[in-house]
Amino acid sequence: MARVQVDPEVLTIEKTVQLKPVSKTVKGGRKRRFSSLVVVGDGAGHVGVGMGKSASVPDSIAKGTQKAKKNLVEVPLVNTTIPHMVIGRMGAARILLKPAAPGTGVIAGPATRAVVEAAGIKDILTKSLGSSNATNSVYAAIEGLKALQKAPDVAKRRGKTINELAIPAKLKDASLYEPRQPEPVADYQADEKSDRFRKDAKRDGGRSRSPQGRNNRGPARQR
Repeated sequence: MARVQVDPEVLTIEKTVQLKPVSKTVKGGRKRRFSSLVVVGDGAGHVGVGMGKSASVPDSIAKGTQKAKKNLVEVPLVNTTIPHMVIGRMGAARILLKPAAPGTGVIAGPATRAVVEAAGIKDILTKSLGSSNATNSVYAAIEGLKALQKAPDVAKRRGKTINELAIPAKLKDASLYEPRQPEPVADYQADEKSDRFRKDAKRDGGRSRSPQGRNNRGPARQR
């Protein structure tokens, strides 16, 4: 699937799914860095994911955000849900994505929830069928959303009209698949996790903290 070109200004939703310290052993000792997994979206059918690594938390998140904006995918939406059921796979992780009735809400784990909310899906049922690894779960959800198809595209590929497809009558309205406008910036609430990490790093004078509350000087000594 070709990459989707979207104005970066409309990608107002940013969620930090995972932030953890990583280390690499070199000749001079251990080199400590931070790895972040970031999901971005516009709430109107576009979502992307990226990973960033840096010696500080803010730079790590910024790199992840930049990579996520370069790897956007388009998600076909039908009202507030997805058009059909699909299973996304990545490594040992499998994520089941199923349409839901209006008012159901997002039934998903933390990793999958970040992806579907950034894409603008309001009602969906999900289930993790394999590994619960956060990174693989996020990419499995992305693969599932990439596999979704629009009824008009399927009909055109088969040389039929949309009314000749064996799908529910409510999905035969071509206007349901028209592109949507991104959500206004005022309606978006900033990701509390990302903001907390950035504030901690600024308060500590560059000594960024991990989600467990440890700074980059290593684990606290036990007395």
